[in-house]
Amino acid sequence: MTEGKIALLFVNDFTGRGEERFFFASGDSVQEVDADEVVKQESEMICHDYWLIAPALYKKTKLLPRRVIDVEELRISTSGLREDRENRDSRDVCSVLLEQDFLKEDVIRRYRNIVFKNALLDTATLCFVGEALLRLSEDVEAKAKSANEWERYSTIERPVSEYLLRSAARGIAINSTALRKHKDRIEFDYYMALKEFSAEYSLPLEIPSDDEVIEYLSPKGFDFSGVGVDYVLNFVPTTDGFSDRLLELRKIATSRTVLNAIPFSEKRIFPIVDHFGSITSRIYYKDPSLQNLAKRHRNIISADEGMKLSYVDFGQFEAGIMGALSGDQCMLDLFASGDLYSLVAEEIFSNTSKRKPAKRLFLSYAYGMKRKRLIDAAVEFGAQRDAAKAFFNQFSTFENWKSGVWTEFQSSGRIGTAFGNYLSRSGSDELSEKEKRSAVSQVVQGTASLIFKKALLKLSLLTNVELKVPMHDAVLFQHPENFDPVEVANMFAAVVTEHFDGKIAGKASVANFMHD
Repeated sequence: MTEGKIALLFVNDFTGRGEERFFFASGDSVQEVDADEVVKQESEMICHDYWLIAPALYKKTKLLPRRVIDVEELRISTSGLREDRENRDSRDVCSVLLEQDFLKEDVIRRYRNIVFKNALLDTATLCFVGEALLRLSEDVEAKAKSANEWERYSTIERPVSEYLLRSAARGIAINSTALRKHKDRIEFDYYMALKEFSAEYSLPLEIPSDDEVIEYLSPKGFDFSGVGVDYVLNFVPTTDGFSDRLLELRKIATSRTVLNAIPFSEKRIFPIVDHFGSITSRIYYKDPSLQNLAKRHRNIISADEGMKLSYVDFGQFEAGIMGALSGDQCMLDLFASGDLYSLVAEEIFSNTSKRKPAKRLFLSYAYGMKRKRLIDAAVEFGAQRDAAKAFFNQFSTFENWKSGVWTEFQSSGRIGTAFGNYLSRSGSDELSEKEKRSAVSQVVQGTASLIFKKALLKLSLLTNVELKVPMHDAVLFQHPENFDPVEVANMFAAVVTEHFDGKIAGKASVANFMHD
């Protein structure tokens, strides 16, 4: 079994006792193997739910196989269909094999029972499943190549996934004292915030659903046609502070969920990696979702003995990408002149301390907020109307670039980055406002994801650095005391510069992971 491709199947051990079983399937042959044989295998291995068994393989061998394709990860990350991403948690590979008629329902049922140890091992069933996985892999790989997505998957997505899996399998040390302190406090903080929010806005004592948010804001003149609730909360100011208070309440609730998912007894946690966690290819850690911890709770994460944690953050990442992609000289000049969002605050508000609302306004403009609503929002934040108009009227080249993105999405039915990662649409009717925003987001945030993953691959080459938590445009890593984290910041900035062939000089700096 050293030539061609083979299927890697497994029976998982959900007890954590290390009793996983691994199988190679090829043709009408099934062979049970141990973890060492798996990681030493030279053939390309086709697998499903690789994230389930990668930690077990690493725990047993301190290695991971060199050539594994998780066929569902490949299918989802290259299909371009939003519904594939959105339905991921409700559909497994068996559903796909059944839908595409690679396997019959009775075989699927037997296989699921075997995987979950509800039935005795049946090698004939493993043969059927192995052959079906290989056929599905050929089909998905052919579609990925036809869509010009295979090279990105093989040179970026897969190696980044392997790096993330190795890093997560090593685990993250937990500060038990900090964990206990936050867990003792979080219930009180949550219920006090909930009580105050409920009393302030005369709402039930619970976090409002999206429908309830719409019901509350619509009579106040907020238009939700073509936009989601998150968009309005993040980008549109509310004079009574509703959106900011609700976002803060949600943040506390999310931290509460993460903290409660970590038992006091845990000294080390092993998050689940989702390397393609959104249509734009953002990375997420789950169970627990450490990226969602509020900064004041992040000190539960600890360095290993003799090591130190550092955090490197890209600077004005999205704005720089927009300037480089569009070639808008005004935007490029702002990015090159210093802290872009402080400069925006100075021009709109004549007050650099209003950096946060300036950033919200800039990004809401960039992603397509209608001009009148944008200027009204700026005024609500305290800007002079004429100053806001003058500022946003200067980006004519960027406006033309956005129009070009919309035209491409309309005419070709898909939009992506310079290296794939396409978003596809069905139908050929005029783009909705939501689709226009999605198109720009796919190009900008998809490019951000691509650059970030390129930076992670560079980071993986540093033998004295261990990745701990990737954020969306930043990374927490561990290193010896005598290592200078500025080296990583400079490396990340250089990746941005290189990606755009010097059109912009990338920015990255060592930042504070635990406090604003």
